[in-house]
Amino acid sequence: MVDIQAPDPLAPLYERAATQIPGIADKVLEAFFARSAAYRQLPHQLVDREIVDSVSHNLQVFLRALRERRPPAVEELTDQIATAVRRAQQGVPLDVVLSTYHVAAHVGWSAMASVAEKDEVDDLLATVPALLQYLSVAVPAVAASYLTEQQALHAERREAGRALVAALLTGREAEPLAERIGLDLSSHHVVLAVRVEAPPPAEDPRFAAHALVRRLRAELPKHALSALDHDGGTVLLPTTADAVEQELTDAADLVRRLHTAAGIGVVGGIAAAESREDVPTAARQAADIAELVQRLGRPPGAYVLDDVLLEYQLCRPGPGRKRLALVMDKLAEHPDLLHTLRVFLENDHNRHRTAEKLHLHRNTLNYRLRRVTELTGYNPADAGDVRLLAASMVVHDLRS
Repeated sequence: MVDIQAPDPLAPLYERAATQIPGIADKVLEAFFARSAAYRQLPHQLVDREIVDSVSHNLQVFLRALRERRPPAVEELTDQIATAVRRAQQGVPLDVVLSTYHVAAHVGWSAMASVAEKDEVDDLLATVPALLQYLSVAVPAVAASYLTEQQALHAERREAGRALVAALLTGREAEPLAERIGLDLSSHHVVLAVRVEAPPPAEDPRFAAHALVRRLRAELPKHALSALDHDGGTVLLPTTADAVEQELTDAADLVRRLHTAAGIGVVGGIAAAESREDVPTAARQAADIAELVQRLGRPPGAYVLDDVLLEYQLCRPGPGRKRLALVMDKLAEHPDLLHTLRVFLENDHNRHRTAEKLHLHRNTLNYRLRRVTELTGYNPADAGDVRLLAASMVVHDLRS
């Protein structure tokens, strides 16, 4: 069993190690850039002196804590925390930031070992527990400050992204907002209007809503611009003229993934904008499609204009729509006839299937359809009349 003694505050080894700090800091800098592509991508004039100063400060704090036989104090880590915040702002990954502490510990301890005399092995070994204690305090403090800054940056970027989406959707100037988040605006976009059905009751509605939003955002591709909440929102998918069709297909796949992630019904209305100026129009169309699908009770999924073309046109105000509405109004006081006609239309005008679905005798079905003709003036057995009846039924459902 090896007995590791407590550090001797007056040990000459620690005095000599203190004189080696400038050289150790230079070696640590070399090790950082040799091992980390993330650091090599930063401008050297920006970080070289900062890293050297930070490493030197770390070593001084460590040696002081070593001699005083204590862990580092929080106020002694202020510079390290500030450096971690800058690394977060510069986009250096957290694992790279934390690994530098272990690189510095390895290089620094090796340098101390290289100047230790044979009779100073005990003093050298005494630094090991102290070094581990130092890392156990410094690394969590640095990680916490990095993550706090990263969360703030993510929140700022998300809000800037929402503001950019709002600008694009309303036709306002978007370039300054795009520059703020380092984005080159595309000329073409696919617009996805997302509608999420109301979730079942939860013990903690706010937590459930936040969790739902996180799951939805996790499915978005990196290039997406979004303004999503627990009940849906808008997603802009930047693209090019050549890739619009593929982006439309990808948007439909995205709706399916959002539906799976949400665990409840998700409807997506999809439209394409061929210029930045067309985004507001495409957004209105996508939103109208999604709302129309919900009002018609269609199943969850992705829908484009062609999927609801007749219904989309029928929901536009005008004299034709008013006339169509009057047809179903004549059946308003006869819910059995209205339901019979609906089932008849849903079963492709097949009387046998309709009678089975309604559990009616064929003669009863024929009687009800004759009554529809008498009340509306349109015959469900006539190819032209049945199309008009179907259109009137759509208008009726949209008004309901």
